[in-house]
Amino acid sequence: MAKIQREIPVSGNHLLARLPPADQRRLAPHLEPVPLAFSQILYPPGGPVDFVYFPEHGVVSVVAVMADKRTIEVGLCGREGAVGAAAVLGDPTSPFRVQVQVAGDGMRIGIDAFRHASKAGGAMHRLLARYHAAFLTQTAQSVACNGLHSVRQRCCRWLLMTHDRMGADVFDLTHEFLGMMLGVRRASVSEVLNPLQADGLIGYERGRFTVHDRSRLEDQSCECHAFVQSQFDRLLP
Repeated sequence: MAKIQREIPVSGNHLLARLPPADQRRLAPHLEPVPLAFSQILYPPGGPVDFVYFPEHGVVSVVAVMADKRTIEVGLCGREGAVGAAAVLGDPTSPFRVQVQVAGDGMRIGIDAFRHASKAGGAMHRLLARYHAAFLTQTAQSVACNGLHSVRQRCCRWLLMTHDRMGADVFDLTHEFLGMMLGVRRASVSEVLNPLQADGLIGYERGRFTVHDRSRLEDQSCECHAFVQSQFDRLLP
């Protein structure tokens, strides 16, 4: 795939768009556009981090996989961030499965080129440090949310977080995949989604979600979504 020989567009991934023009020009020759297919595994558990991905459309999940193959999402990333960037801190492998949750596209860069571009003290390094702090807040709050809040609240939170990152009211996802993200059975997902659909908060048909009433969806969620969003706004205003 041909490498980009121009500045990174201002639109698209928010981290790349925040970089000063000189840093964008330095990164641009090493970036390549990539499709992000539904359920595509970017890194398996324990697998090497060969590329850093910057989603522009779509959502990527960080998924913990248990010994008995059960799964639960511990973090997610969209156009606001990057996946694999922690490899510049010294760990060349991913402890979790990183998988595309909602199909889209983005940019990727080889890990060696990314390490060079994000050397200590540079704009990229400082920006990643702030994003990493925000993402750690998201993952830590997910632990609290999964342990303390109902499946209904967690499902509403997940829909809101996906809505934030998609920037669109409609996105494709199956019951099965949502259950895998929430760590519950498909039947539990249906028990939550059916009342939300009946009350007009969302629509769901043939693997496609539509957010009809975000305000009421926020009312049905726990405080975790608002708290995590406030930390992203503080660290990456």
